[in-house]
Order: sequence, then structure tokens, then C-alpha cells
Amino acid sequence: MGQNILHKFNIAFFQVVNLINHKQSYGLNFTYLALLMVTLLLQSCFKEKPLAPPPNQSIGQTALISMGPGYANQFFYSLETNTVLSQNDRNAYDLLFDCDANSFYIWLNTAKFMSVIKTDKSNLDLVTLNDTIGKEWKYELGSFNKDSSALGTWWSSLGTEPVSDNKVYIIHLGLDANGESMGYIKLQIHDFSSGEYSISYMREGENSSRNFTIAKDNTRNYAYFTFTNDSGIVDGIEPDKALWDFCFTRYSVVFYEPYYLPYLVTGVLHNPSRVQAYIDSTVNFETITISNFETDRLLADRDAIGYGWKRFTNNDYTTLPGHVYFVKTAEDRYYKLHFVDFKQGNAWGYPAFEFYRL
Repeated sequence: MGQNILHKFNIAFFQVVNLINHKQSYGLNFTYLALLMVTLLLQSCFKEKPLAPPPNQSIGQTALISMGPGYANQFFYSLETNTVLSQNDRNAYDLLFDCDANSFYIWLNTAKFMSVIKTDKSNLDLVTLNDTIGKEWKYELGSFNKDSSALGTWWSSLGTEPVSDNKVYIIHLGLDANGESMGYIKLQIHDFSSGEYSISYMREGENSSRNFTIAKDNTRNYAYFTFTNDSGIVDGIEPDKALWDFCFTRYSVVFYEPYYLPYLVTGVLHNPSRVQAYIDSTVNFETITISNFETDRLLADRDAIGYGWKRFTNNDYTTLPGHVYFVKTAEDRYYKLHFVDFKQGNAWGYPAFEFYRL
């Protein structure tokens, strides 16, 4: 199958910029981008109650997440216990299936720089990469906002259960650790019934499809799926959703200035079922009290903390401790948090932060 020229260029351009990023300052205005993200205000989904300090006065805590310079793993972390609950290879899965009882979205693994095009065909055998010509590849952004999800709505109607429109997606599987393309998959989502998603997929160059069902798990935010083994399901990625708050990982963003550029960054995605947050760079971290917490500014976007707490200039990363994050968890616990480092010695990939429960 002939590759889409625009998409080949997009992948190659990312590889070049990724190398530049490790060699010299690229000059992108990351502060501007971070501020832009936090303007996307969403309605709070947690029940509010009057703010009050905890029974015991706040005691500051610090944490260090040892991602390492290759950012190969993702780390699930709990504020309450100040511990990493689990870690795993960020490339261990390809798709995330919503496990919320009332949500049926399917997401790409944003840490792999994956992208997708939805075709207008309903037969896997008839779809080729030629069907991507003239169409825009969509990337899964770290916000995990349903309005901008890469696969979008795969259903034609949504009642008690969704009814599929049966359109075929072409998925680019992203880049490996060396920045090389991992190939393409054709995916068709059939339906959702009795708590299970039903899908078929076919690898580029293959003539037979594989069929799978993926069950929702009410103890997790997502069910995780891979195209790289016969079982499909990947267990052990996410801890119990009631236990973790942050996932330290790589994820995809798109820069629109000075030109359109999909890109991989390293930062924090929060737990969508229990955490909200917002940034304020106008306050003094040391003097913040519960009275400074503005609940109407809380964001549900998973990248509300994101990566904007650091900046790459003069061949090095520096943190921005003046970027203060206000965090609320599902137990109505309120925190102030800021990052104080991203290095250990001369090595990048060691985010360190300080936080207080208010």
C-alpha cells in the first residue's frame, strides 16, 4: 500500500525536531502553550462542599519520580500516600477503552505519538493507505477531551448502547524508541453489548482480520488493548482508579504557532475519575492557604498540570517553581503543588515536586 506523502513528512519532521530538542534550544514558547491549555475551563464534575482545613495542619511533602532520560516507563502516583503505585512500559498498549458506565469512547495511546484517519468505507479488505490522501491525521492529545478525541464518535446513534457506523479507521501505530514508524493498522469497531466492545483489525499487508471483545472494568478508568500479541488485552497497566492521582508519562500535543507541529512532551496526566486541577503563576507558593483555592477554576482536562512547569532553553531544562498547581481529589482534599526540579545530576527525567494539603 502506498504511504500518504503528507503523513510521511509529518513523521520525518517530528524525528528531526526531536533530535534538535536534545541538541539545542528550539525556542518554542512553552509558557504560552501551558497558559493556553488552562483557559479551557470545564464544569466541575465533583460535588462541592465548604472548604475547610484538614484536622491536622498541613505538612509539606516532597516527591521524586525517577522516569530517567529515556522516559521509557509511565508512573502512577498517589498524593495521599506519596508513593508510586505502579510503573510500566508506556508502549505496552495501543488503545484505551472507556470503562465508565455511560461513556463509550476509545482512545489512542498518546504516549506513542499515534494518529488516525477515519475513512468512509465499511469493509476492511477494501481500505488502503490511499484512503488517507488529502485527509488530516488526528493525534490523541493529553487533555483526553471527548470533543477532540482522535477516533471521535464511532457510533451512528447512542441510546442505552451505541450502534456502530462500521467505518474503518487507519491507525498509525506511532514511533519506537529510535523514532522509527511502527506501521499501520486497519480498525473496525462493531458494537458495544452486554458490557463489551467488539472490534476487528487487520495489519498493513495482511489479508485476514482478527476479532476481539474487550470488557469494561469498573475498577479502572480504561481497559487497555494491544495489537502486538494474540490475547489483545493488557492487564496491570492502571492501578485501581480509586487509588491513584497522577500519571507521569510522555504524551502528544499539537503546536499551532509558529506553524502546525504535532509533538511529544513529558509531563503529568491526572486521574479522570478523581482529580481536577488548575495553574496560577501569580501567587506565592509559600503563603498560599485554603482561602486562595478557587474551585470555579478547576479543570477536568487530564493535562491540566501537563508539562508547562518546565522549560527547555540553552540546551537544558529548568523548572518554573512559580507555576503553582491547585489540585482537588475526589475525597474533597485540596492541595497546592509546584515543581522544583527535572534533573538528577546532569540527567533529565527526574521530576521533583513539593506539595501541601490545604
